[in-house]
Amino acid sequence: MVDITLTNVSVGQGLALADGLMLTQHFHAALLLYRKILPEARGDQRRAILNRIVLASQPTPRTAAAFATLQQLERSTRDVFLGDGIATWLKTTPFLDDDRFMALADKHAKLIPIAGLHWNLATVLWAVKRAERLDGDLMELGVFRGHTTLFVAEYLGFAEWPRKWFLYDTFEGVPDDQLDEGWGERNERAYKDTFSYDEVAERFRPFPNIVLTKGRVPEILDEVCPERIAFLHMDLNNSQAEIAALDRLYDRIVPGGVIVFDDYGWAAARTQYEAERAWFAKRGLEILLLPTGQGLFVKPER
Repeated sequence: MVDITLTNVSVGQGLALADGLMLTQHFHAALLLYRKILPEARGDQRRAILNRIVLASQPTPRTAAAFATLQQLERSTRDVFLGDGIATWLKTTPFLDDDRFMALADKHAKLIPIAGLHWNLATVLWAVKRAERLDGDLMELGVFRGHTTLFVAEYLGFAEWPRKWFLYDTFEGVPDDQLDEGWGERNERAYKDTFSYDEVAERFRPFPNIVLTKGRVPEILDEVCPERIAFLHMDLNNSQAEIAALDRLYDRIVPGGVIVFDDYGWAAARTQYEAERAWFAKRGLEILLLPTGQGLFVKPER
């Protein structure tokens, strides 16, 4: 490890140096340099650095191609944001101007193997803020390492809320008999023996009103479940369990309550999309498909 100190280097020069490291796929070194120059950056340079921190903080096999795409977009347009599976330009991105949002997103980035879920986090944050005005508790089905709930709970200071947030996961991946077609290898690679109940419980220890439960959905809902639900984050990565959860939980969701479906619009989750769209269509209802890959549903008042 070589410790290099730079002096009399402008933000633009530092950005160019870090970009060189990105091009040679030295992502960690680039990340350190981007973070070093960020406090001095303003305007377009600040946005450019934040975009790069998003990519470099969680490198994936797609990071090099994503960085090349980011540079190409920056040469031809303005107000660019690039995450994994989403690119926007000429759009308002208020989270980039929210220092607390960006710091927490950066802090928890390594909890999930996808880079740049900022739009997704902003969607869940909006839904939970809405739930604060309603009568009911919060739920997440499918916790993984706790990324989304931990971000929102820290951002909103949920430990002080007079509510409970119920979290459910097998902590062993998707049960074999619930796997949708094409998910077997993904399930083994991403979820089997990659995280544990104890690890996640420790992350949520500062939140006495977050209830972490190990169990299989839907059966565990017969044992532990709030009576009234103001917000539900559905992230079970399989259609069978998610439909069964809707059967058990929909009537408990209060009018105006929000469901965010994490995987609804991702191509790999097409089976979930078809099953959930049909479930709501039978009731004369519809989920809003978002460019983030999420689905958004607000329960009608009547």
